[in-house]
Parts: sequence; structure tokens; C-alpha cells
Amino acid sequence: MTVDSAAQEAVTWRRVLASELGKAARARSVQVLVALELCLVGFFSAVVGVPGVQAAALPVGLAGVVIAGAEYPSGAIMLTVVAVGRRTRLFWAQLVSAAVVTALPAFVLMMGLALTARPYLDYRGVPFDMTASVETVVRAALVLALVAVAGALLAMGARSVAVASMVLALIMGAAQMLGVLVQSLLAMAGGTVRTLEWVDTVMPNAVIARLQGVAAIPASSWQEEPIATVLLAAAWCLPLFLWGHYRLTRDDF
Repeated sequence: MTVDSAAQEAVTWRRVLASELGKAARARSVQVLVALELCLVGFFSAVVGVPGVQAAALPVGLAGVVIAGAEYPSGAIMLTVVAVGRRTRLFWAQLVSAAVVTALPAFVLMMGLALTARPYLDYRGVPFDMTASVETVVRAALVLALVAVAGALLAMGARSVAVASMVLALIMGAAQMLGVLVQSLLAMAGGTVRTLEWVDTVMPNAVIARLQGVAAIPASSWQEEPIATVLLAAAWCLPLFLWGHYRLTRDDF
């Protein structure tokens, strides 16, 4: 057995994951974004009665971008790829790191609030019981993990923190506002907005709201049913997954 092969056998997925988790947790920019996420979650939980996942989605997504894309500007990603041996190890380790580092602190905060203050309310303003509160916390944490993974995939595909951050901001914010603005302009002009009602249903913020089950509001159309919502989330995430996986595991650097 050669030295190189012995070294490669010593590199396991657990060690790669531990290394990526450590790098993500120590990054100052990630710490700032996670702190902002916790502030938003805490504020909306205590004041509004909802987890505030929609507001926290942008800093969470940006944290995912930084976790997966921080090494591209300096070229350090090449050293990491050589060190891990198999690129798929790095791919999954970065996705898991993005999900854990962003969602776990929020989960602990929300669970602590649910166990002590029970701040979460339904759409009528009635406090949830413990079972519903725990379900709300779990769903919110899973949605935050999904958003962080989407940000990490964007960074892998773009191989640039700046480009991935701009695309994420456009998807999460500008596109949503543009859809609302167009509908408002048509309404002011006396035109019909029925043909654009689907915009509010398929945009990421709307999908995030339904995934976390905000206010347990019953669906008003087939597009808002649980299965359709999951399919819409998959439609947003699958292209990012395929793009990020190809760029990191198969494409040349």
C-alpha cells in the first residue's frame, strides 16, 4: 500500500464532515448571519406569534452561500478537493454543514420558547398546544435547513459568493416584490389580475410560508395543497441540486 492510498483511506466522510462543520462554525461572516437569523426568529416568535422563517430565510440562505463558497475566491477549494479525495464527500459534507449550522441554533431557540413561553399562535390568534408548537418548530427548522442547502448549492454552481448572493437576493426578494408590483400596477390601471395570481403561489417566499404551515390556513386552491407545495419546493431545488452537484463533483476547476 502506497503512502497516497493509505492517506486516502484515512480520509473518511465523518472526518470531512467534521472539518466542514468546524470551518463553517468558525467563519465570522457565518456567525454574524446566524446571529441575525436568531434575532429575526426570536423577534417574530415573541412579538408576532410565528417563527419568522420568511424573514430569516435571506440571512440563512446567505450563510449557506458563504459556507459552500468561501474557498472559491482564494482558490483554497482546490486544496480541499485534493485533501478529501472524493468530491462527493465534500459535496454532501458542505450541504449537511450548511443545514446544521443554520437550522440547529434556530431549532434550539424556538424549542426553548415553545417549552417556556408558548408564543406561537394560529391564524385566529389562539395559542397552539404543545404538540402543535413542537410541530411548528420542527417544520420551521426543516425549512431553514432547506433554504441554507439551496444557498450552498447556488454557491457550488456559481463558484462565487458574490454571484450566488446576488442571485439569492433576486430570487428571495426582488422577484417576489416585482410580482406584487406588477399586480398592483394592473389593479390600479383597472386590469384584471387573475392571470397573475399564480405568481404569489409559486414564488419562493410563498412556498416557504406554506411549507412551515403558517397559521394553519386551509388551502384556497389546488396549488396550495401540501403535495403541490412539496412539488413546487422540489421544482425550485432540483435544478440547483443538479447544477451544484455537477459543478463540484464532475466539472473542471
